[in-house]
Amino acid sequence: MQPLINELLSLGYSVKLVHVPNETSMADVEEHGYICLKSSAGDELVRRGGFQHNRKLRAGGSWDPKAVEEVCECAKKGVPLAAAA
Repeated sequence: MQPLINELLSLGYSVKLVHVPNETSMADVEEHGYICLKSSAGDELVRRGGFQHNRKLRAGGSWDPKAVEEVCECAKKGVPLAAAA
């Protein structure tokens, strides 16, 4: 998650992590390790299944620079930087 957090912060967004206590199966690459970015009003901007899953870390997950960029682009479309400030 740290690469995504760092990128969002560098773009001027605030980040608040919320842990979801529900147990999921490691076999579920959609629910296990998903991320959901929300606006300050609680509107969902982007959701990526398995973004933190070990199987996806470097191929579409949190350690994949292209995947991090794509998530940030979706966030920018949902909440322009001027509105985030």
